[in-house]
Amino acid sequence: MAGRKRKAGPRTKSGRLITPLDRGTERVQAMQALYGPDGCDAIGRAYRAGLLGEGNEAKALLDTARLISGAYWVCYEQGHYQCALGDRSFGNIAPIDQAKVKRREEWLNECLAVVNRMGRDVRRAFDQLVIDVNPDHGPTWLDTAIWHEQRKLPVPLAAKSQMRRALDALELLTS
Repeated sequence: MAGRKRKAGPRTKSGRLITPLDRGTERVQAMQALYGPDGCDAIGRAYRAGLLGEGNEAKALLDTARLISGAYWVCYEQGHYQCALGDRSFGNIAPIDQAKVKRREEWLNECLAVVNRMGRDVRRAFDQLVIDVNPDHGPTWLDTAIWHEQRKLPVPLAAKSQMRRALDALELLTS
């Protein structure tokens, strides 16, 4: 019989090949063990390290930060994802609710205006913690704060002050 040879390996009762679950590299597994599902962004790592506070207040800060980040990247992202294998016809897409998009953009602009009024240093720290894409590490001051916090050492003043600036803005937006 012609055709491709059957792949070797264990199979289900129906004959499908059982593929092993890829858990990633050792570093990815260590990050997953340390941060769980919240290790994908800076605010999530800060939350898991206990730098946002405790309980519902910390969770509220995390949720607000992620809402702002999501709205920011929807409103201000440049270009769009392209793939040579992708469907360029855009298929069957639901119509966009322009009023909802406009309300989200206005809300985001109001939030960013509040942060801007707090000063440049606060805006920079806020952006680094909430908006900037830091999937594995960064900003440096947050990594420093987490490292010290995990070892129960005093957090250096520079890292602590940056965290405080970012949290001041986030707390104001959450209240």
